[in-house]
Amino acid sequence: MRRRQVIEVAMREIRTRGRSRGYRVITGIMLLLSIIAPIVMVLLPSPNDDLRDVTIGVSAGTPAGFEEQLTIIAGNVVDLTIVDLGDTPVDDIGTQLSDGRLDVALRPPRTLMWDETEDSTMANVVTAALQQAEILARADELGFEVGDLTQVFAPVELDEVFVNGSTNTEGVRTGVAMFGLFLAFLLPQVFGQFTMMSVVEEKSTRVVEVLLSQIRPGTLLAGKIFGLCALAMLQLAVIVSGLVAALLTTNVVDVPASVWQFVPLMTISILGGLAIYTTLFALLGSLISRQEDQAQVMFPVFAPLMIGYFVGQTAVFGNAETLFVKILTWFPLTTPMLLPVRVARGTIGPIETAISLSLLALGAYLLFRLASRVYEFTLLRTGSRVGWGELIRLSRGNVLD
Repeated sequence: MRRRQVIEVAMREIRTRGRSRGYRVITGIMLLLSIIAPIVMVLLPSPNDDLRDVTIGVSAGTPAGFEEQLTIIAGNVVDLTIVDLGDTPVDDIGTQLSDGRLDVALRPPRTLMWDETEDSTMANVVTAALQQAEILARADELGFEVGDLTQVFAPVELDEVFVNGSTNTEGVRTGVAMFGLFLAFLLPQVFGQFTMMSVVEEKSTRVVEVLLSQIRPGTLLAGKIFGLCALAMLQLAVIVSGLVAALLTTNVVDVPASVWQFVPLMTISILGGLAIYTTLFALLGSLISRQEDQAQVMFPVFAPLMIGYFVGQTAVFGNAETLFVKILTWFPLTTPMLLPVRVARGTIGPIETAISLSLLALGAYLLFRLASRVYEFTLLRTGSRVGWGELIRLSRGNVLD
C-alpha cells in the first residue's frame, strides 16, 4: 500500500514539474550547450603556426659562436632577426628599444636590455645560447673536439606509448572531471529548489491538508524525492546523450575507454547528491509558508554546495590528493562533487570509492529519517517560519509548543 502511494506521489511530481516551463527551458539550454560545445571546438580556427617576429640587437664583444647558437635554439620558438649593434652607445640602443626597432638587446658581457617588460621566453633563449657558446669555448680551450662534446651532451630521445590510444588523456580527464563537477553542483540546486517550491506551494494552498488525510508525511516526502530525482536523471540522460552524440559525430577528441567507465559512477554520485539535497530542500520548505521566506533558510544548504564546488575546482586543475580533498570526498554533502573529480583524475582507489559511496548512501538514509520526523510536525504549520531552535527540538522528536 505504502509503495503504491509513493509511486503515485512520484508520478504526480513528474507530471507537474516535468511539464513546467522552467524544467523544459533548463533541459533545453543544457542540451543545447552540450551539443554546441564539441561543434564549436571543431569550427574554431586552429592555432596559428606562424612564429612571432623578434628582433634582437647584439653588441660587439659577445662570445664567439653565440649568434650561431642563438639561431639554432630560437629556431622553433620565434622568427628571429639578429641586428649587429657593434659599438652603438647605450642611449641609442635604448632609443631603438623604445621605438620598437628592437625587442631586446644584448650588451657584453651578459646584460639584456628591454623596453619596459621582460620577455621570459627570449630571456631563456638568450641565456641558453650564451651558456652553449661558453661551453663550446671552454671545451676548445681544454682541447676537446667539438663533435665529441656534442655527442656527449646529445639529448636522450624517449618513445611514448599510450595504452588507451590517446595522446591527450590528461586533457580529456580534466574536461570530464569538470563536466561531472558542474553537473553535481548544478542539478541538486535546480531540483532542490523545485522540491522546496512544491512543498511551499502545497502548504500555502492547503493542498497538503488533503494529501495528509490520505497518506503519511514520510510517504509524501519519499514520493517527492523519488519523483524529482527521476526527473533529474531524465534530464541528465538527455544532456549526456547529447554530449556523447556530438563527440562521436565531430570526433573532436579521442576519448579513452576509462572515460566511459566513469559515466556510471558519476551518475551514482549525482543521484546520491540529489537524494540528499532534495531531502534537505524539502525539509527547509516545510519550515516556511511563503515563497518570500526561501532566502532566509537556504544558506545552510548552499554552503556545502559552494565549498564542494570550489574545492572540486582546485582538485580538477591542481592537486586532487590533498588531505582536505580526501576528507570532503568522505563527507556525504560534498561527496557527489569530489568523488567524480577524483575518479576522473585517477587519484582514488576502489576501496576508498566504495567507502565514499557507502557513506553517501548512509547519509542520505539518515537525513531522510530526520526529515521525515520533522516533516510530520511542520507541514500543517502556517504563519511564521519554524526557527532553528524549534527545528532541533523536532529532530529529537519533541512536538512544537
